[in-house]
Amino acid sequence: MSTGIILGLGLITIVFCFYIMLNFSYWSILWNKRKNESLELEKDYHEWAYTSDDSLNKILKFCVYCLYGYGMYAFFSEIWSKYF
Repeated sequence: MSTGIILGLGLITIVFCFYIMLNFSYWSILWNKRKNESLELEKDYHEWAYTSDDSLNKILKFCVYCLYGYGMYAFFSEIWSKYF
């Protein structure tokens, strides 16, 4: 197998896993909604408004903030070491 095929299969696998991970909470909400349609509460907003800030998105936002924080730290430490 060539390197391109292996990398392509790996990329496809990663994309497929992220698709499942990012949609799993929505699918579980739909499953529970189908099971309990008579117990559903009346909501003011669409379904995506309630599921848009779930725990996975909070973890991803935290990782992005950490990356930006590290970038600022590296930038300022290099500036400090060069001029002071």
